[in-house]
Amino acid sequence: MSVKIAIVEDEEELQHYYGKMLEDWGKLNNIRLIITSIGSSEEFLFKYDKQEIFDIIFLDVCMKDMNGMELAHKIRKYDRNVHIVFVTGKPEYVFEGYEIGAIRYLVKPVDERKLAQALDACMEKIREHAEDYLTIKYLGENLKLSRNDIIYVKVDGHYLQMQTVSKCYEWKASLKEMFSKLDSDRFVMANRSVVVNLEHVNKITREECILENGKAIPVSRGAFGVLNDAFMRYYFK
Repeated sequence: MSVKIAIVEDEEELQHYYGKMLEDWGKLNNIRLIITSIGSSEEFLFKYDKQEIFDIIFLDVCMKDMNGMELAHKIRKYDRNVHIVFVTGKPEYVFEGYEIGAIRYLVKPVDERKLAQALDACMEKIREHAEDYLTIKYLGENLKLSRNDIIYVKVDGHYLQMQTVSKCYEWKASLKEMFSKLDSDRFVMANRSVVVNLEHVNKITREECILENGKAIPVSRGAFGVLNDAFMRYYFK
């Protein structure tokens, strides 16, 4: 198992300090950690804005210019699943941190035991939701996506378009292949070209499937019965 971790910290010495403790924890627990050190909020946004590639982010609150709390708010706008661990010397931020959905709040100086406890808590959450993610090969890299964030998947010639809550991905693949990776309780065909996630459906008529974002997906005559029954089961089970 591999886990991608970002350390967002403006002090290089602390980057190395946290990185060494993370590596030791990974070896002890037989988990491969892919660690990326980032020196500022601005650097994070420049390199990784709107990219859901990290499983855990260790985020220093008190950084120059844009602080870690501001960065966390920006991250949460497009990534509801990444596990954020705040690190700071100012405990007064703790309540705002939990409002953002931080899994832990570490007060400096951080010791190995506290860091290990934070990692254990993150891994428990990751394992709980592991089955709710899928991995696709996108632009030469393995991209992990939450099934819950997928709004619909559409085939266009030899290409798939996957619309998520944050962006649209397009790559060469078949709809049949992708459909096999999606659970049938949530994902249902609206027509021969589009699979919708019932989690993001507001209304179904005989002609259209209305999504939360206002988009209308055409519903074929043959798909209406199955789609409508699935919608009723999903919300009234």
